Amino acid sequence: MTGIVNWAVVGTGAIARRFSADMRYAKAGRIAAIASRDAERARALARAIGPGVMGDTLDAVLADPSIQAVYVASPTSQHLAHALAAIRAGKAVLVEKPLAASASEAEKIAEAARLAGVLCMEAMWMRFTPGVLKAKRLVDEGRIGRPVSLEASLSYPHAFDPAHRLFDSALGGGAHLDLGVYPVSLAVHLMGLPSDVGVNAVRAPNGVPMAGGLVLAYPGAIATLGFGFLGEGPNAATITGPSGRLRLAAPFLCPPALSLKSTGARPEAAEIDNAPLAPARLGWKGALPAVKAMLRPLRERPIPTLYEGSGLQYQADHFADLLASGATDSPVMPIRQSIEILRILDRFGVSDPA
Repeated sequence: MTGIVNWAVVGTGAIARRFSADMRYAKAGRIAAIASRDAERARALARAIGPGVMGDTLDAVLADPSIQAVYVASPTSQHLAHALAAIRAGKAVLVEKPLAASASEAEKIAEAARLAGVLCMEAMWMRFTPGVLKAKRLVDEGRIGRPVSLEASLSYPHAFDPAHRLFDSALGGGAHLDLGVYPVSLAVHLMGLPSDVGVNAVRAPNGVPMAGGLVLAYPGAIATLGFGFLGEGPNAATITGPSGRLRLAAPFLCPPALSLKSTGARPEAAEIDNAPLAPARLGWKGALPAVKAMLRPLRERPIPTLYEGSGLQYQADHFADLLASGATDSPVMPIRQSIEILRILDRFGVSDPA
């Protein structure tokens, strides 16, 4: 397949609108149709996007032979049904994160795509933004050495509302699926799948996770991750190795800048603790250690990472390249990784209200 990819977007909510807006920056794709169970809502969004965009029901849109790729932007609880419908229609499908509401549902999507021989990928747009692409390249090049720790968190305030999709378990609600999927995916992307996982959660009155933390254990390394609706967090990420440290500025999903600090060999903490006390120094000379400590962060090398729009178009360009090559899986966001990430998030579940 070559040329411009004709996309159909399933859904008319905020993420569908953001994706449609960002596609103006795409190199190899255009929005050709909007699908919704409410055909009039689909037509309204289609008109807002521009002339020549079809708006109709999902069945009608999937029956259009000019549609080559489908972006599923419906609520998480509908990802399975909508992805399977697109696959049955022979369409390549990009499914908004998380791929499904659970690992078992994601397995069904992956198996259907495999049997049909069509391309299917989770729309983990973060992995394709310029800043994260650069961070991945720096880590893979060994610029910080073998990663030994990762710290990342993503939190934005959302007051509890049992009627809102974010808190409705039937709609795939919960901070773990809405936000937690990002730091977990970042850790897996940069450090691989963990050997052990520990989780803890703060729950809403209906048992849905409001906030949580994870510790992913690796041989000789650890990732400490957080997410939540309780307030706005730093939303940055730091990955450390024996020879350096790499920071992803907030929001780490599409960081406006990175900073790289080469640390090299440094004294061990035990050596510092056991060092003899230095004699007191008076005057400005005595303040030199404090001044040096204050200036130390300035030694970090800033790396600007410019991007267009809000960054959702980069995944679409990657998807178009895969289509053109005849690939049925992505080397950047393999569907098996999407399933394993959901297996980690499944540990949060939804508890019975106290």
